[in-house]
Amino acid sequence: MGQPGTKIPIGTVLAGKYRITREIGRGGMASVYEAENVDIGKRVAIKVLAQELTTSSVVVERFLREARAAAAIRSPYICDVYDSGKLEDDRPFLVLELLEGESLFERLSVVPYLDVKTTVTLVTQVCRGLTKAHAANIVHRDLKPENIFLSKDEEGHLVSKILDFGLAKFYAPLANESKAQARLTREGAVFGTPAYMSPEQVRGQGAVDHRADLWALGCITYECLTGKTVWKTEQGVAMTFAQIASSPLPNPLDVRPDLPQAFMGWFEKALSRDIEKRFQSAKELSEALTQVFGTGRTSLPEVEKIRSMPPPSMPQSGRPSFENEWPSQPAPRSPAAPQPASSPMSAPQPA
Repeated sequence: MGQPGTKIPIGTVLAGKYRITREIGRGGMASVYEAENVDIGKRVAIKVLAQELTTSSVVVERFLREARAAAAIRSPYICDVYDSGKLEDDRPFLVLELLEGESLFERLSVVPYLDVKTTVTLVTQVCRGLTKAHAANIVHRDLKPENIFLSKDEEGHLVSKILDFGLAKFYAPLANESKAQARLTREGAVFGTPAYMSPEQVRGQGAVDHRADLWALGCITYECLTGKTVWKTEQGVAMTFAQIASSPLPNPLDVRPDLPQAFMGWFEKALSRDIEKRFQSAKELSEALTQVFGTGRTSLPEVEKIRSMPPPSMPQSGRPSFENEWPSQPAPRSPAAPQPASSPMSAPQPA
């Protein structure tokens, strides 16, 4: 198979059934290959952890968490993980749904911003995926444009997929939980990508919950509609964290004056530093965004109405109840190639 850490040769068969057909991309944590199941002919993606990272039990555990998280969630808006295994040199690998399209990051790199219809559709679909994840007591903790993949179904309609649950935090105790798993969610640890981290993540609070994902999605929505990140990140992580902690929110209408005034109210609620005043569920966030853009340009009283919307009743666990499950949409039918996960801060994204 070649020396440890080298590129896997085309034609190599992993675990006796996955034949490598091409390399898709390579990043700081992993490489991703396209492969074919030799038994049934199904095309899949193979994600292989970088050799130099296999000595860290915490990194290996993070890598395998992606498989456990995806296995716990059934959603057409989350990239599926089919299998896992190890190479002959002990590098772990995951067998993923093969996606065809581009990441949201790649899309925003070539267009100034997204139109309202595409943005609302994308956010709605991501919220459906998050609803399933949060109902399974799983928080992503690293939502960002690189981890949202844009594909199409057979009719050419947009299908958004959430990628990379490697930083996922499990609320419910895992079977055979290891010390490495405990370290991944230890109090005081800072995980995520700075521009999309919530105030509670920046503070390193161990009690980070599903509402951190909603904060990140608020940042992503702003970026979709304006083409700009909420926070200025050019001066480094420390300055980004300082802005998240105390800087005033930018006004999206300064960049896009054609947006309805009510969007500012939605944005302020999505990025409220008071976690109890933030949207309390993915469903609530999505429905409020649809309301903002479903009525055209709205009046200032409607802005105040969105700002002051009370949170839904919360169970004793402090997380929203999902007893009334959000109606699901038909699953996408096209094959789909995931963008490999980055490391928490700045690892490059494979092409």
